[in-house]
Amino acid sequence: MPAIRIKRRAATLVTAASVVAFGTFVGSSAQASVPSAAPGARSATSGIPGLVDPAADLGGHAPGPQPTWFDSIYFTSALKANGQEFGLQVHTRVLPARGEGAYRWTFAVRNKTTGWYKDYDAPVKPEDYRWSKGKLDIKAPGLTWTGDSVRQSVQVETPWGSLDVELVPTGPAMNYASTGLFNLADGVPNYEFALPQMRTSGTLVVNGTKHKVTGTSWLDRQWGEMPTSLVRWTWMNLDMPNGDKVAIWDTVGAKTKDSWATVLHPDGSYHVVDVEPLAQGATRKWTSPATGQVYPTRWRIRIPALRSELDVRITGDPDQEIGTPDGSGYLEATAAFTGDYMGKKVRGENYVEMTGEWKS
Repeated sequence: MPAIRIKRRAATLVTAASVVAFGTFVGSSAQASVPSAAPGARSATSGIPGLVDPAADLGGHAPGPQPTWFDSIYFTSALKANGQEFGLQVHTRVLPARGEGAYRWTFAVRNKTTGWYKDYDAPVKPEDYRWSKGKLDIKAPGLTWTGDSVRQSVQVETPWGSLDVELVPTGPAMNYASTGLFNLADGVPNYEFALPQMRTSGTLVVNGTKHKVTGTSWLDRQWGEMPTSLVRWTWMNLDMPNGDKVAIWDTVGAKTKDSWATVLHPDGSYHVVDVEPLAQGATRKWTSPATGQVYPTRWRIRIPALRSELDVRITGDPDQEIGTPDGSGYLEATAAFTGDYMGKKVRGENYVEMTGEWKS
């Protein structure tokens, strides 16, 4: 059986036994350890039962009692068309206890070849938003997202462009922390899994120009309580040339600081390992003219247990910030990496997500 190799992560992982104590925390399915018959729907096997189901948990969840409870699904893509390269993200999330902006979706596109960037933020009235329970069936003005863990269809309409793509997983799901349950910050648990390898094809229209695009996407599904004491977080998704999928979380709360990675290997085994705090290698800070928030744009990432040292940089203009209803924002930026991974030279492209305070 493929193995899980966890190194120095016991303090932040939430184990299967502790989930029993949580009971029905956010209604997560308990059947993740039973793979679906569909190839794209199975979780990687780690020897530890999964606490998320990459089929049923694509559906919306019944809201938890916490005022900051949220439900989120998004994907980032690296696409090509007619000699041009695009990075894009589609994201929808629900914060049902929130007033303004409780239901919302966003769409961002960057033409990596020309440097052009545009994003669109669409708040939705509660009565106009649908995310079915138990299945991926999302409908809102300008957004349709349907399918399952084997095949998905996404359509987006904005004043300046549109997207109509099909996403097909070509590898197993990745359970963050190997089980799909971990502490986000200050002891607050979150559920999260990814479909990190999705063949993507369809049509992207930008300013009236139609592009037949092909490429790959990384889908992330997350839900739970947002820690009110959270100062900032950084998330990165790295697709390694050897087939490894690496997801990095770096969070700073009022009481805890945690930097770690889930590594899914092609054979279905995991590493869950410490990462040196990203602040130690963060440089070239950029201040958003729209929100005044400060973000680094370069990182030296060290993962000692994997003999890995990577340089990550935001590509193009760093002004890839998406505004939020409270007047702040978060960065959802295309990036690239080079360096050493598991003792070998690597390079690739990824996304960087940052939110919160980076001034200090």
